[in-house]
Amino acid sequence: MPRYFLELAYDGTPYRGWQRQAAAPSVQEEVERALRMRLRRPKVNAVGCGRTDTGVHASSYFLHFDADQPLGEGARFVHGLNAVLPPSIAGKRLHAVADDAHARFSATEREYTYLIHRHKDPFLHGRSHLMTVDLDVAAMHAACRQLVGKKDFSCFQRTGSDNRTGLCNVRQVRWEATAAGFRFTISADRFLRNMVRAIVGTSIRIGRGFWAPGYMAEVLASGDRGKAGKSAPACGLYLSRVEYPFIPGAEA
Repeated sequence: MPRYFLELAYDGTPYRGWQRQAAAPSVQEEVERALRMRLRRPKVNAVGCGRTDTGVHASSYFLHFDADQPLGEGARFVHGLNAVLPPSIAGKRLHAVADDAHARFSATEREYTYLIHRHKDPFLHGRSHLMTVDLDVAAMHAACRQLVGKKDFSCFQRTGSDNRTGLCNVRQVRWEATAAGFRFTISADRFLRNMVRAIVGTSIRIGRGFWAPGYMAEVLASGDRGKAGKSAPACGLYLSRVEYPFIPGAEA
């Protein structure tokens, strides 16, 4: 059975995250429904590149599925799929891949972006975090630079998580000012559950002057979730890039 990677973008507001759930709407459920219609099959299993939480968005998300036969032109297939997907989910690209390619385990790097806007804007509601207070972006950036490298990020993961290891290799991180407010970008080989939102929440406390930039290293060394800041709201978070060695330019 030929295997395909499908790239998506979605607004996570209507969903309880990517993963299929028994009694709540999910992105996976909607995508599998559309694939069943498009492929005319009673069952299709869409394997995602990872879980996104309730209300979290994606500008570049990859999944894989197996087809009964070659699907032909990718753009035509995606066009037909978009016709049956809800407005909150859009197919972007289709790639034929090797039979052992895996959307989750073959990824070599992931990137998340977090958006903050300073002034009330109905067009950003639910897609960016509104903060009317000023933030010291230089202090936030300096604090997060201490996260770069292969380190134990257990202090930023959701309490009760069952990850076998908290080690992640953070490769790039930056805070920057934008016309609307602020943008945070972080890339790593893997992420723990709630990790990015906890880092953003800790950064905000630093940006507001409650903690010095050096406090970020103290939190990291402690391994204690209680020392980190409150998780930032989900509405500002986007999975923005996933890299694979066999897909050129696999990004938003």
